[in-house]
Amino acid sequence: MRLRALSAVAAALIAVVRSAGAQTSELWPELDVYWQPAEHQRTFLELSASAEQEGSKRQATAGLYQDYLFLPNGYVRGGYRFTFSTHDASYRESRLVGEWVERVLSHGMARLVNRARFEMRWVNGEPSYRIRERLHLQRVPPKPRGLALAPYGTFEVYYDSRFGAISRLAGRVGTEARLVGPASVDVYVARQDNLRESPSYVNALGVTIKLVY
Repeated sequence: MRLRALSAVAAALIAVVRSAGAQTSELWPELDVYWQPAEHQRTFLELSASAEQEGSKRQATAGLYQDYLFLPNGYVRGGYRFTFSTHDASYRESRLVGEWVERVLSHGMARLVNRARFEMRWVNGEPSYRIRERLHLQRVPPKPRGLALAPYGTFEVYYDSRFGAISRLAGRVGTEARLVGPASVDVYVARQDNLRESPSYVNALGVTIKLVY
């Protein structure tokens, strides 16, 4: 039953992309594992990939982060992320990440979260930095039963030191859903408009499995 419901959600999200006159050009599978050994401390492991549906681009990412959950309405995160091309040796990126995540609005069944992220990057050996600001608006399920669907939308702005300007605008529309035990899934469609680089835009279908311990 849950698999059929999630398949219906994924089909609906794909239809949203196509109705906007665009084809999904990339797939973004991801596995996130959270482990909280103490009340104010959490470790986050990220394993993800991206692949063009009609192209040779194949990339994989591994990231390890530490969260400190001492803020009244949010938390801070620090970590390291490495991305590389699995098709050839054309792309290597090391990234140090710092984040401040804060809930700025919580009313009834909706919440608005702001994430400010700083990234120190080494792209193919060249150092640069990026500042990202994201708003995340999500519906909170009134009763955590069954799938407990939590639809959301995001909007994000990227500033890139390589260009000295805003380089990308991005957004997502999707939903989170509970599976079994510690597992949940996040299914979404994403759009990236690259203002300074090519390709000029990317459309993607993403599926993230989350395990929380």
